Amino acid sequence: MSHFLGRQDCIESLQKDLADLECVIVDVFSTTGPMRVFSWKFPDKLSCNLDLDLNKYIFIDGDAEFNQHAHIVLLELVIDR
Repeated sequence: MSHFLGRQDCIESLQKDLADLECVIVDVFSTTGPMRVFSWKFPDKLSCNLDLDLNKYIFIDGDAEFNQHAHIVLLELVIDR
């Protein structure tokens, strides 16, 4: 599985998944109100208050280390949401 880490298609797919999740969360929150639970990744922040600036975590051609980092961060954000 590690050969998928940092691939452009994987990063782009995770970005789309997060955008879809965020739409669903906003829809649910509009009915129920936000859930006040702490993020597992950022325990000092509420999960509903995390900044999802997906433009920070894009694929950069030729920068394998950054791409792997972006891939992992995006996966962690999917889990946290």
